[in-house]
Amino acid sequence: IGPFGGPSAPPRGCCCSRVTSFPRFTLLLPPPPPRIMRPDDANVAGNVHGGTILKMIEEAGAIISTRHCNSQNGECCVAALAQVERTDFLSPMCIGEVAHVSAEITYTSKHSVEVQVHVMSENILTGTKKLTNKATLWYVPLSLKNVDKVLEVPPVVYSRQEQEEEGRKRYEAQKLERMETTWRNGDIVQPVLNPEPNTVSYSQSSLIHLVGPSDCTLHGFVHGGGHAAI
Repeated sequence: IGPFGGPSAPPRGCCCSRVTSFPRFTLLLPPPPPRIMRPDDANVAGNVHGGTILKMIEEAGAIISTRHCNSQNGECCVAALAQVERTDFLSPMCIGEVAHVSAEITYTSKHSVEVQVHVMSENILTGTKKLTNKATLWYVPLSLKNVDKVLEVPPVVYSRQEQEEEGRKRYEAQKLERMETTWRNGDIVQPVLNPEPNTVSYSQSSLIHLVGPSDCTLHGFVHGGGHAAI
């Protein structure tokens, strides 16, 4: 199953033969075609759902990370979302406005990529634009042949040493936070059967969604944006 609904197997002729390059900091994703927000994207108040915006953010991060991780000769891979470190909702986006999503790689370690994403909304009647969202995401490159194999990330060349040092600090901080989160949450969350009235468990509800091809990545796993948009 492809990242946005394509086939699960690598395209024919994908020999992963590429020109070796060492991109300079930072790597920018060329702006994708802008998308106008429609009634199906919004709530009853006319504001675009947070999940819709999160899906666009995750897709932009996955594209630029996968593109960078395949920029050198080697095994084909797809960048998988490892952590959404931070997401800021600064201003609502409304029906009829146009969403502009931009992504850039701001740090790479041996096995992970930090991506910063900005979302702008544009009123095409007045021409005014505003920053609606900022997000920081981390990706890891997984082999197309073996989903359990994490590949190495091609390095980037920083224009200033301070940029690399600051990025390394952010990397170590998120790595520690992710370990703490994994330990705190455990592997499996067991549902509470017959909870007592007036408790948190009693008030919980469940949403069941049948996962389809358009929800998944090349590895067949639901991509992070798919969770947010459900």
